[in-house]
Parts: sequence; C-alpha cells; structure tokens
Amino acid sequence: MIYLSRLRLNQSRAALLWSANPYRMHQRLSMGSGHDPRLLFRLEEAQGSAQVLVQSQCQPDWAEVFVDLPVLAAPPEFKPLNLRLAAGMACCFRLLANPTVKRAGKRLGLMREPDQRAWLERKLGEAGCQVLSLTVTPRGILRSRKGTGDEQGQQSHLAVLYDGVLQVLDPGALVSAVEAGIGSAKGYGFGLLSLAPLRGA
Repeated sequence: MIYLSRLRLNQSRAALLWSANPYRMHQRLSMGSGHDPRLLFRLEEAQGSAQVLVQSQCQPDWAEVFVDLPVLAAPPEFKPLNLRLAAGMACCFRLLANPTVKRAGKRLGLMREPDQRAWLERKLGEAGCQVLSLTVTPRGILRSRKGTGDEQGQQSHLAVLYDGVLQVLDPGALVSAVEAGIGSAKGYGFGLLSLAPLRGA
C-alpha cells in the first residue's frame, strides 16, 4: 500500500529554513514514515503557500514529528494512494526530477532542454508509458547541507520540473515506477511521480 501525505507549511522563519534544506527535510519526514527507505517527497507551491507531498510505503504518523519544529500551517493530511491504471489510459503527471548522466563514475546534470526531455521520455518509457505532451521548467540548483559549516557536507542537484500528459502502456510497470520513484537524488526531494486521470479522456 502506498500512502500520500500533504503537509501545508506556514510562513515562519523556521519553515523557510527547514524547507530550504532537502537533507533536513528528509530526516524529519522519515520520522513520521517509519524511516521508510523508499520515502519520496516534493516541495511545491499551492495557492500562494508552500506544501510538501510525501509518499510512503507504510501508514504515516505525524503526531509527534513537528512538536519541536512549528512549521505546519494546518494538521497533516494523508490517504491511501489507489492507482487504478489501465492500458491506454491518459493521465496528467508532475515530476520534480534530477536528470543526470553518469560519466567516468560521476553523475552530471543534463543542462540542455532537449537532453532533459529525452531523459524523461526514456525513463517513462522504461516505466511502461508514453509521453503525449510535456512542459519542462528549469528550477535551478537545489543545495543541501548535512553539517553546520558553509561547505560541510554540501550537496548540489540540478532540478527540473516536468508537467504533461502520458499514456499508460503497462499498468504494472508504471505502478512499480511510482512506488520506486524516478531518477536519482530521491532523498533530496526528487523522483515523486504524481498521476491524475485526464478529464474527458
């Protein structure tokens, strides 16, 4: 079973600092998700404020997670995510991803939009679906710090937001891809693939 949580953030300094460090976000979110190794999350804007979507393989328990970190604007919400997919079905999708290529043992970000598009088409092809339409929005470089020093444990990841419509070819493969996440740097807020049936399709 997959669960999807929504955490609405307030506009406090604590919320801004916490949401600016994906590493710290993952640490805190893991506390409410049974330290699920397949935890996925995405920070996004919604109706003028920030929210965090969290996908976990076990039922979350947020009761004690934010007691000492008052960053929530409302009580957390969660629900089971029932993916009712069928071959030929069209779905809207959203994905914040870290498109990379591995060269000489190092992961390098794909900076050109044609390469970013090709990367996603390949990934979704492997996930049992076909891209019908696609909008690519660069989101710059997201930085995380594990330590307190300016350079201590710093990680940098290229961020690209993908929105579009896909057609399901292999429902089982797509469900597995949603569960596992897409691409690299999943512990830093990348890889959560959101799906919704295309209205009128």
